[in-house]
Amino acid sequence: MAKKNVCIVGGGATGVALLWALAQDPAARQEWNVTLIHDQTSVGGHSLTYYVPAPGNPSKKLPIDIGVQFISPMMYPSVHVMLQRPEFQARVPMNDYNALKIAAAFPRLNGQPMNWGNFPAYQQGANFALYNDDMKFDIAAFQDFIEAELFVDWEMKTLQQFFFPQPPVPFLNKTDFINYILSPYMSIINGYGSALLNNTIFMDLFPLFATLPLPKSWGFPTPLGSFSKPGTGWQRFAQGAQSWVEAMLEVAQTLTPSTVILDSKVSAVWTDQSSGQATVQWSQNNGKPIIQRTFDKVVLTTDMWTNSRILNNANNQYFWNNVYYNPKFSYPIGDYRNTDMQPSGPHVTWDLLWGKCYIHTDSSMLSPDLMQQQETLQFNGYYAPGNQNGNYNLIDTFTTYIQKNVLNDPDAEGLYLTMYGYIPDPSKGQKVPDPSKVLFSEPWTHGRWTPSAMDGPKTKLYMAQGLGNVSYPGQMNTNVYFAGNNTTVDSEDGALMSALAIANYAFGVNYPLTDKSLPETLFAFEMYSIYQKVMFPKQSGGTTNAAQEVRSLLTKLPSLIKQWTSSASTTKAASLVSMPAKKKAVAKKKKVAKKVAVKKRKPVKRKVKKVVRKTAAKKKIVAKKVVLKKRKPAKRTVKKSARKTSVRRKKSTKRKKK
Repeated sequence: MAKKNVCIVGGGATGVALLWALAQDPAARQEWNVTLIHDQTSVGGHSLTYYVPAPGNPSKKLPIDIGVQFISPMMYPSVHVMLQRPEFQARVPMNDYNALKIAAAFPRLNGQPMNWGNFPAYQQGANFALYNDDMKFDIAAFQDFIEAELFVDWEMKTLQQFFFPQPPVPFLNKTDFINYILSPYMSIINGYGSALLNNTIFMDLFPLFATLPLPKSWGFPTPLGSFSKPGTGWQRFAQGAQSWVEAMLEVAQTLTPSTVILDSKVSAVWTDQSSGQATVQWSQNNGKPIIQRTFDKVVLTTDMWTNSRILNNANNQYFWNNVYYNPKFSYPIGDYRNTDMQPSGPHVTWDLLWGKCYIHTDSSMLSPDLMQQQETLQFNGYYAPGNQNGNYNLIDTFTTYIQKNVLNDPDAEGLYLTMYGYIPDPSKGQKVPDPSKVLFSEPWTHGRWTPSAMDGPKTKLYMAQGLGNVSYPGQMNTNVYFAGNNTTVDSEDGALMSALAIANYAFGVNYPLTDKSLPETLFAFEMYSIYQKVMFPKQSGGTTNAAQEVRSLLTKLPSLIKQWTSSASTTKAASLVSMPAKKKAVAKKKKVAKKVAVKKRKPVKRKVKKVVRKTAAKKKIVAKKVVLKKRKPAKRTVKKSARKTSVRRKKSTKRKKK
């Protein structure tokens, strides 16, 4: 039987992951010829890595990522599991990054510097007077609340609801905490230049700021983020994020050859009403000739604003009006915005952001009050004076990654990556790198990568998808499908999960990353199932609230870990039967070592339970919080108790002054 043809539009992480998913499945290999079209000269997309000569050693090339800087096994479990496979371990080396140092700089206030960082060197002295005792108190109060919110019914409430009119826990200077501590952090999380306190829920913050009870054997240390100390549990692609995308392509091509067309831009896609086949039109280097070819299926992995341009063409008006721009389906594709954020029409469905990045050697992009360059990244409000957020305007801020610290390589001294959540305009007074010092720049669109970002139009997109293994009343046979991190979350894991969900829905390929010898694989599958249910609910109208699903998963985490670990142990024990005698002994030793480590942690559980808060309200929070933190090392318990004592002293002192 002749093979069918599928075209994947976009060679970023999603497009190449879909190519890999089809190539690794024996049935899909036999059924489909795959063509991938990408507009860059190499695959990568937002995972593009730009190689820059080291300033002091031009013969050495440094991998600087224009988008993805770090990943976390905890937040990116399926990417983590994929990278454990032998074919990827050799191709994609990873470096652990367990000290994510964040700094923030603002305009001077009454002649005094306004800076802070989440590490000791940036928390003391006149240059960091912003990080005073009142701020430390408020930071501790907020971080403690985040760790408890799963159990006090706050996980689905927004930060706006928490702070206004009054927060449920006392703050000494709520306004300064929001403006100078929380908003910069939220800006980095949600897209540079916007804090979105009214859209960000506590469930978005919990996976980042909480200390989760994950087994040490998983290699997922937490917390990932903190206002008071460096984040831990991060990793960086040693050869840049693009190495992962290139590895997926290379592995796929060793399994079955596919056609990869680079440096070519797709301008239109349309479906023939009678045959159901889809036509793709493209040109190389935006020039001529214009090429077009018909396929049995087309998967668009480009962003939704690009998809709007591609699908709204003269040959596709029937499906544009009846599917992609149909008010009955809530305008599932809708209009787009240009780089000035002006809409192409009245129905912009997808709330994306334009942004721009620069790789450069201009150190003036750092605040003149914060030039020590000890941090990983610097949030810069110094060049955005105003009064919208204290003494600055958040909307005009940007963030600079100091590459010698990002890469942990002194040869990268003097190299920087600056990111904006908008297209900067120097004529409006917005600070940009000196053009003579810019090595590379690129605009892009992006969304958000938090659990709550998986709601909204993402939960209604299924009505615009071509037919698949789940059917929905009123769905039309376009043979055009949508994947990409716009359909899930704006991250490498979101890109991969989206590709795997489409591979299952449109091509019948099962989740390919199962390995019962790794308990974290089961965690990855649980997360994948959430993504899949967002994209393809089991029935029409039965949409999934992703944040609630993630909350449910994390609440059950201790019992699930026990179940998964037991399952993995059974699998490993079975594998011992077929091992040579020498290998058996080694494996048994490793197993015993793990048991001993677990036994050592048990007494810690009792110590944590002894920690008692002064007020009745706080007792309730901490008592429930203990369930989540029962595997914390004893050292952490002592430290936390000390801090609480310090907090009580401050309260006591404040009362005396009154």
